[in-house]
Amino acid sequence: MAISGARGPWRVTFLRAVWVQFGLSGGRHGTDASCLRDNNLADLPSRGAFYTWSNHQQDNPIIRKLDRALVNTEWLSVFPSALAVFDPPGDSDHAPCIISIDNMPGRSKKCFKYFSFLSSHASYLSSLSAVWEEDIAVGSHMFSLGQRLKAAKMFCKRLNRQRFSNIQQRTDQALSQLENLQIALLTSPTDSLFREEHMARKKWDFFAAALESFYRQKSRIRWLHEGDANTRFFHRAVIAHHATNLIKYLRGPDDSRVENVDQLKGMVVAYYTHLLGTPSDIQSPFSVDRIRAIHPFRCDSSLALKLTAIPSEAEITQILFSMPRNKAPGPDGFPVEFFVEAWPVVKDCTVAAVREFFLTGHLLRRFNATAITLIPKVTGTDQLTQFRPVSCCTTIYKVITRLISKRLKLFIDQAVQNNQVGFIKGRLLCENVLLASELVDNFQAEGNTTRGCLQVDLTKAYDNVNWDFLINILKALDLPPMFINWIWMCISTPSYSIAFNGELVGFFQGMKGIRQGDPMSSHLFVLVMDILAKSLDLGAVNGLFTLHPKCCAPLITHLSFADDVLIFCDGAESSIAGILNILDEFKNGSGLGINRQKTALLLDGGDFERSRLLAAGLGVTHGSLPVRYLGVPLMAQKMKRQDYQPLLDRINQRFTAWTARHLSFAGRLQLLKSVIYSTINFWASIFILPNQCLLKLEQMCNAFLWSGAPNSARGAKISWDIVCSSKESGGLGLRRLSSWNKVLALKLLWLLFTAAGSLWVSWIRVNLIGRRNFWDLNPSVAGSWIWRKLCKLRPLARPFLYCEVGSGVTASFWHDNWTGYGPLLAMAGNNGPQLSGLPYDAVVRDALRGRDWWIASSRSRNPVIVMLKRCLPDAMNVFECQHDDSYLWKLDNHAPSNKFSTANTWQALHPSATSVPWHNAVWFKYRVPKHAFISWVVTWNRLHTRDRLTRWGLAIPEVCVLCNDLAESRDHLFFQCQFSSEIWGFFAAAARLNPPTQYMDCLIWLLSASRDKNLSLIIKLIFQASIYFIWKERNLRIHSGAARHSNLIIKEIQLIVRARLVPLSRAQSSLQPGSSLLLLGEAVRVTVYSPTTKDFTSFNVMDNVDLPSRLFADRQEPVGDRVNMYFKLNTIKAVLKALTPKELETIRPCFGKLLDIYSKPIFSGKLAHFLLIRQLNVVKRP
Repeated sequence: MAISGARGPWRVTFLRAVWVQFGLSGGRHGTDASCLRDNNLADLPSRGAFYTWSNHQQDNPIIRKLDRALVNTEWLSVFPSALAVFDPPGDSDHAPCIISIDNMPGRSKKCFKYFSFLSSHASYLSSLSAVWEEDIAVGSHMFSLGQRLKAAKMFCKRLNRQRFSNIQQRTDQALSQLENLQIALLTSPTDSLFREEHMARKKWDFFAAALESFYRQKSRIRWLHEGDANTRFFHRAVIAHHATNLIKYLRGPDDSRVENVDQLKGMVVAYYTHLLGTPSDIQSPFSVDRIRAIHPFRCDSSLALKLTAIPSEAEITQILFSMPRNKAPGPDGFPVEFFVEAWPVVKDCTVAAVREFFLTGHLLRRFNATAITLIPKVTGTDQLTQFRPVSCCTTIYKVITRLISKRLKLFIDQAVQNNQVGFIKGRLLCENVLLASELVDNFQAEGNTTRGCLQVDLTKAYDNVNWDFLINILKALDLPPMFINWIWMCISTPSYSIAFNGELVGFFQGMKGIRQGDPMSSHLFVLVMDILAKSLDLGAVNGLFTLHPKCCAPLITHLSFADDVLIFCDGAESSIAGILNILDEFKNGSGLGINRQKTALLLDGGDFERSRLLAAGLGVTHGSLPVRYLGVPLMAQKMKRQDYQPLLDRINQRFTAWTARHLSFAGRLQLLKSVIYSTINFWASIFILPNQCLLKLEQMCNAFLWSGAPNSARGAKISWDIVCSSKESGGLGLRRLSSWNKVLALKLLWLLFTAAGSLWVSWIRVNLIGRRNFWDLNPSVAGSWIWRKLCKLRPLARPFLYCEVGSGVTASFWHDNWTGYGPLLAMAGNNGPQLSGLPYDAVVRDALRGRDWWIASSRSRNPVIVMLKRCLPDAMNVFECQHDDSYLWKLDNHAPSNKFSTANTWQALHPSATSVPWHNAVWFKYRVPKHAFISWVVTWNRLHTRDRLTRWGLAIPEVCVLCNDLAESRDHLFFQCQFSSEIWGFFAAAARLNPPTQYMDCLIWLLSASRDKNLSLIIKLIFQASIYFIWKERNLRIHSGAARHSNLIIKEIQLIVRARLVPLSRAQSSLQPGSSLLLLGEAVRVTVYSPTTKDFTSFNVMDNVDLPSRLFADRQEPVGDRVNMYFKLNTIKAVLKALTPKELETIRPCFGKLLDIYSKPIFSGKLAHFLLIRQLNVVKRP
């Protein structure tokens, strides 16, 4: 349902609807969602009560989200600060909703932020270089860098003000000017109008690219690749993020609502000054000696040399260029993009400043300034405690701490015990979830309480770390004093300002805590948490609490991922009290305390009343399974729908987000691959998800790809099976989730054989496998439902596991594939051990007798004995080997590897079907994604052309709407139609090409249209752009009645192809000087005679490229009635020498009579490349 006649911003208030994502399924939710999508409606950001209706019944209470305020995108564009506030219902059954339009007084002072579009200006680098090299006050390298950044900030502000201010308005004006000129040109064409239209197109192209770059950077979206023009999508994302994160009011300590802006700023600054700007209240942090008594790690001399190594220029450069892009900058406003884009100018000063820190240990406070960004933990929160303070540090500071973090990684895995899996390479989050699931298995069963779990919530963990305690840890590990001083200078000299609605407010010095957003904070924090780990282990050994009955071997007192901690015990009150005492003691020594109101006690036995009373007596919360742990459910029994419902809700939320509505087909595909599948992979790498869950997820993905909504697959043009096949096989490269889930689960089986340091693996080997053989044990005897699911995959994993025998003391003789022929038991049969005399559970070492195999002297002719003698390798290799046996992952056509590859395993289990011959013509490198997607659909002949619609029984005209002559079909529409022929003819004639006029023939022809890779790329881009715009024009005429001339379509194709080629050309030039896709470069002047004007015409000839690079450059400048063409060769003679006489005759009308003629051919394909580039009208941006 669409509401017609509504224009501009509008809203609908109190729409009572039933939404499946809130667990309230009903028959109308699909219709409701479609209505909102069709009318471009979404929820206005809200605060206050989430649920808005209650039945007020004591015995059977029900609350629901029935009321909402819905607005369209124009509403938020006009009222970006609008907010819906749901107040308490009072004596009503519905919560009243108050719509606040705007209470923000005027425009706040926005802090400076560098945007990448500034670097697109032609004079950016040269002007920045002039500013950067100006004389400054004498000082250290770091001081010099700070002064130069000040000057660069002023330059960027000036450039933005003069060339890019009101960029949205400038872009709109440039487009309006271009369209007016095009109308005039198509009405009464003249040479002057052609030149004006050319310049207007350059101007609009420049501003449009800058505008997209601006919104891309503000949106902070990193998953959407370059290639499509996504300005509208990024603009909507910016609006949505602004509306969601805007703070309009907050609740004070007395629950009063504060709306005054100045009071809000004061509240925020006061809160974080108290949190971060006041000293830690602990009196005596754990001493160095106390930490050494429980921590065995010590830094040796070789490690000390590595830790204190001064970073080289190459290392600093590598660190800076590896930093993620599109991140919020620090208070100075310079993100990493500034340094990368201006590296030729800023490199020396930046490298010198960073090296100076490591040489002197001195850090200027301006580089340790931090902007705190407030991220709401819960949507719509109005409590400051429910915001996560993320620190936005300066780029220079992040380069320094990334270098320190790189050195911390050298020993962090040795210093931190394996209960902690967060931020340590090689340790997996899934291992803790799997182990925790085993330890709480069958918790719901009734009986005596023998097991307990405490889910600990640490209060503002990062923000409360005591600095002296942290430094004492580093000293206890015997780390070099120089290295410790680097860390001390970084953590002890921060200053803070708060980013409040885009404005920096307040300024105070930090007195405690480490910063979320600081690259080294995560590694420092796990060192802090490791002291708690060792304190808990010591407490268990000393009898302060009793272990969980399944946690004795190996010793497990807790599991940690950063500050997410589960502590296990026997469930007795004395044990829980002992654990709480250890936690209190840890708080007194570190500053980290628990929030007892959010710390949950879980007990087995099913006696909920006893559990509730025990939790209340100890001052913690009573919890019950399932609970959310590390983003997934922690369950005591097999996964049910309510357990995986949060995953469905999360995916549905992504699909129904306002911004997702503005994605093209290619954008939706990218969202599926980059975001949706990553979310699913997180769950699928831990659990083998139920088939119903996977089926529902695939239905949602299929529906979203084709319709833009997750609840209706209407309009699906190609089957999901084809979509989930490889691109080589004609699909889109997605994967069927059921099969992919199994591949991810195979990695867990692989870990059982290879991850000796994993706590989960150690526990599985001791408690579930024991002395039994993994390949034939009965999983129903012990273990959780997850373990039983994994064991069902053993037949799938077995062919890939290969054992490389060393000493032979762990490799199973009969069950492991160690000979290369597969398990010997499978070859010898179940009677093999009895016939050969070697026990069923024997290891390879048991089969040796002296220096040979035990059957070497046997004269038996039994086929089993004969087979074994032939299969067994040289026994001396095992007899003399001293290293341990190791397990490798062996795939067909791949050498055995000690690393598991999900991609290669997928390929081995799902080899590609027969390749289609056209996939490289559709999915070539540097394609425009949305053009490639439509070309892919056309290739499958699944567009709704009129010939197909009439075959389906629809009573519609068959005639083509572009030519109004012949029946519309795929081949007619795109090639044989008069309208399409004019477009193809323009480009084909220009390049002297003669493509086929049947679609599939033309697609195959593209693969060999040119041996020159640059020309081939241009032809493919033009082909796909033509397909895209012809189809777009066809739909425009059907649905709106508007019609455009083919010349306008040609102009659009020129524009989009040029926009795609220009950045590629620049990148190619930077990688290979003198080799450019569009032949950009400097030029010198030459002259040729023009018979048209009876005088000499000046031309520019490239002076920096040798033969046989491309012949002609990309630039042409109108000069009166002549055109200056830019060549790429170093002399006019070289230009002429590169042409055959026939080619010279061909271009004579364009260039007039040339002074000299040479006939030696040098380079084939040059003329087509030149003419095609010329028709694309490619020019340098201003």
